[in-house]
Amino acid sequence: MSIGIAGARGFIGSYLSRYIAGRKTSTVRLLVRNTTDYENPPDTEVFCADLQSRTDCERFASDLKVIHYLVHNNTPVNSDIDLPSDALVNLVPLLNLIEAVRRLGTKPHIVYFSTGGAIYAPKQDRVPYKETDRCAPLSSYGIQKPAAEEYLRLAAHKAYLTATVLRVGNAYGTLLSQYRMQGLIGVAVNSILHGQPVRVFGNVNNVRDYIHLEDICEIAARASVPRQAFDVINVGSGSGHSVFDVLHTIEECHGGAMQIQTDDHVGNWLADWVVLDNARAREEFGWNPTIDLRSGIQRMLASWRIEPPWDTTTD
Repeated sequence: MSIGIAGARGFIGSYLSRYIAGRKTSTVRLLVRNTTDYENPPDTEVFCADLQSRTDCERFASDLKVIHYLVHNNTPVNSDIDLPSDALVNLVPLLNLIEAVRRLGTKPHIVYFSTGGAIYAPKQDRVPYKETDRCAPLSSYGIQKPAAEEYLRLAAHKAYLTATVLRVGNAYGTLLSQYRMQGLIGVAVNSILHGQPVRVFGNVNNVRDYIHLEDICEIAARASVPRQAFDVINVGSGSGHSVFDVLHTIEECHGGAMQIQTDDHVGNWLADWVVLDNARAREEFGWNPTIDLRSGIQRMLASWRIEPPWDTTTD
């Protein structure tokens, strides 16, 4: 089977590329916009292209059976700065790819990486969100994701493709640049290892559902085989941790205190509680998260000397 990964240079895409290539069950094509200082996993084809180009989209998708789509720029914190630009760089590339596969007539299966943390309407009952709960994003970042989901649903209805949408919680598992505005755990672990302060956006009591990259990759691999024409799946641990608790756990695992710089004015509108119900993932794909938060952080600290921080790009 031929598998493509669009956004192979990003945080999740880098990990997923190595994961899928390591399984050695498929030919793997990696789409990146810039190959400078990029080291692709062995036995993969690197395709340097821009999804703003329909021609590039057709060339990339030409013979692929599965496409993992992880292309996205901006974060919930900064996506509202320029709304037209946010739509242009995040929604148009996906639409170009959908148009490309329609023209090709190849009917691939798309695994689309959406968001579980920035898509649902705020609520007070503290019951984990199900896929059927109302979406009411509080940022342009969150708005682009359900819009993309709906375009994929439409394309599946018209039989251009099939699609599984993964609404992923707060991913972690590798070190991230200290200047990145998304990915609390990766940024915080990198910062504490280098004696740098951790910048925290919004309220430290905000609760999120953190899910390790290894578990994300496992369900992504299972989602490569479509169960139906279009499906939406939450990908989370099913439990929540506050920002304060996460930072405290990192300090305990590291054995030393970290410096924290709070910025209450950036992201002060973020939802205060998001935990995902993962029952559908368990029932439909037989998937269960296997790495708890403390174990995941300990793994990051143990491997940091051989694992460089991924850059701030998303693709």
